[in-house]
Amino acid sequence: MEPVVVIADGSPWDEEAARWARAHAELVDAEVETHRLQDHFHAQLVVLGYQGRSGSPLGLGRHVLPAVCATFCDTVVVRGTAAALRGEHGRVTALVSGGPDDALVLAAAADFALRRGAALRVLHAAPLPVLREDLDEDHSWVLARSAASLGGFPHTAVLVRRQPHEAISRCTDSDLLVVGPGETRACGSVTRAALHHAPCPVLVVHRPVQEERRGAPSVPAPRRPVRTSV
Repeated sequence: MEPVVVIADGSPWDEEAARWARAHAELVDAEVETHRLQDHFHAQLVVLGYQGRSGSPLGLGRHVLPAVCATFCDTVVVRGTAAALRGEHGRVTALVSGGPDDALVLAAAADFALRRGAALRVLHAAPLPVLREDLDEDHSWVLARSAASLGGFPHTAVLVRRQPHEAISRCTDSDLLVVGPGETRACGSVTRAALHHAPCPVLVVHRPVQEERRGAPSVPAPRRPVRTSV
């Protein structure tokens, strides 16, 4: 089994990233390796702190976006409150958009929730439209399609009428926020907002190159009924 890899550059967040990686590695029975971004390695998951050794203490480290964009496996950027870092909330939030990345996001979020014994929340953020004639635009289909993709996996579905970055910053009761990469592999605006503003670690899901032809990802078997609130 491929290891969980921590990307370290000597920053104060390296230890938080290593601690998070060790806890996850125990759940998946994997080894933990530490590398630099320029090293050649294989990994099932890459973990790094949101702050680098250099740069402003308030912003995203300069190495984070290159790392997220360069890896071909899922990547966790460790950031947020102490409670979220310790996994005290017992909730994983999947941010869905109605786009092609949703199935990957949901499968990964369900897997993390199942392994951690955490609740799964599916969140869709849709800002109020500028034009009055667009006020009645229906976004519930995004949550309905997510529920179908989850195949009965227990979750709570939430639709909020806010900008995505506002919804992200309010996920203060989550231990992990799961997002897709967005436009191509350069990270879309919502993914970047999550990396900059999330109050918890962020998992950016990628489709591994070797799995491009394998079809839709599978979701773990459910254990409880689905609860939906919009």
